[in-house]
Amino acid sequence: MGFNSGVYREAFEQKKREQHNARLKYEKLRDELYSANPRLEELERELRSIGAASAMAAISGNENAVLEMQNRALALKTEKDTLLGDLSLPSLQFDCAACEDSGYLPNGQICDCVKAIAKQIARKKLCEEMPIDDCRFDNFDLSYYPEKEQGSTTPRKRMTQILKVCREFADNFDLHRDNLLFLGGTGLGKTHLSLAIANEVLRGDRSVVYGSIQNLINKLSAETFSYSGSTDISDSILGCDLLIIDDLGTEMATSFSQSCIYNIINTRIMRGLSTVISTNLTLEELEKQYTARVASRILGSYTLLGFLGADIRQQKAVAAIKNR
Repeated sequence: MGFNSGVYREAFEQKKREQHNARLKYEKLRDELYSANPRLEELERELRSIGAASAMAAISGNENAVLEMQNRALALKTEKDTLLGDLSLPSLQFDCAACEDSGYLPNGQICDCVKAIAKQIARKKLCEEMPIDDCRFDNFDLSYYPEKEQGSTTPRKRMTQILKVCREFADNFDLHRDNLLFLGGTGLGKTHLSLAIANEVLRGDRSVVYGSIQNLINKLSAETFSYSGSTDISDSILGCDLLIIDDLGTEMATSFSQSCIYNIINTRIMRGLSTVISTNLTLEELEKQYTARVASRILGSYTLLGFLGADIRQQKAVAAIKNR
């Protein structure tokens, strides 16, 4: 799919500014040369005059006059080009030669330069929500998870396996569109791994939307009841390549929120788009809090990953106190 319309709109606006600035820079250089060389201005005036006269001659059917003016125009243009070459007026320079900063290639496709800008804008928006640069696979520290058995496994073994699943999810994102459900208490690394996935997916030309469930619902509510006719937010949430929903279960329970959650989950499943959801709820609490159709869609279409361990934020706070 690529990026949503709002991100592309910002990217094209930036390209338009770049194109405008390139033309202003060129025109300033040209005007300086013309001011210092009056013959250039004379040539411009003559070429304009011949253009108008040639059109009138063509209308009157005077072929000899048309041919004579064409030859004169060619001579003037040759003189102008020679003079400009001698004066070293550079050609009009664009940041992107492929599309001349228009944002579109000659075949009508969106240029890669626009996609690169869109990626930067999407990343910036995501960073405004969470510190994405701090959350990577390579700094996910398994040492915080004890090796003492907890049930049939240990937190270290469980989280090693979950880290592997998340890496494979991100590495194979373009091949398999799966859904992940992160289950577990606070401070166990659910958000860190969600954003590590986002980091990798954003390296390709893929759109990522992140938000806590309450923030997403608030945005959808504001759009729905604004009567502006805009659907940018809903289009973005329902159509992005990867949607990351944080803290499912902490939203205010209303008929609107229930409807939003079902619509998001069901629509994205039907479209074959990937979603990562994190929640502090247990499976039993999840089934109890949501309608049967919501719970069924989640449990039937997501890979369930149960996080184990102790609150890492608390561990870091205790360690900081000890090191004072």
